Amino acid sequence: MKLSPRSSRKVALLLACVALLSAALLRDRIAFELGYAYAHGDFHGWTLTRDDTQAVAWLTRAAELGHARSQYLLGLSYSRGRGVRQDDAEAERWFDLAASQSYAPACFHLAWMLHKGEGVAHDEARAQRLMAQAAGLGMSAASLALGRFHERGEGVEKDAVAALHWYTQAVESSHLHPELFDNAHFAEQAVATRERMRVVNP
Repeated sequence: MKLSPRSSRKVALLLACVALLSAALLRDRIAFELGYAYAHGDFHGWTLTRDDTQAVAWLTRAAELGHARSQYLLGLSYSRGRGVRQDDAEAERWFDLAASQSYAPACFHLAWMLHKGEGVAHDEARAQRLMAQAAGLGMSAASLALGRFHERGEGVEKDAVAALHWYTQAVESSHLHPELFDNAHFAEQAVATRERMRVVNP
């Protein structure tokens, strides 16, 4: 079917509006992709010069638009002083924003900061809540940390039963979701710690 010139202009205008809307909706994703590419020196197989300053600039754009993974990576940048001046308060702020969106790695890293009191005020109750949140989202490393806390009495009372519970959850997360949060990397450790606790608490 051939469109009239007037109809063609309407269709072109509609397509332009859709394109602009799509670009607006994807701004955070595009900025994240660029930030990630500069941080790793690779853009979907295309090699580019690694530039931590550019990475932070693009990740900041995405993070300010609410992109959780960008907020987490920006927290890491501030925590490590990579591409930006090291600033634990800024690291905590970005980790907290990502954690509020249930981004497990942000919950995990912020929990460790609070548990150790590194660069932030020690807050054991909040650290335990955030670590449990990360574990509940399927992160094996978080379940292992909670198992360790209860086995050794770090921030909580020693509790072999609770430790076994968390070690078992670490095993389950590693087996059910090996592709998430580097879970496959922790599979052997999770099995070993669970079996060790089974001997201690049969």
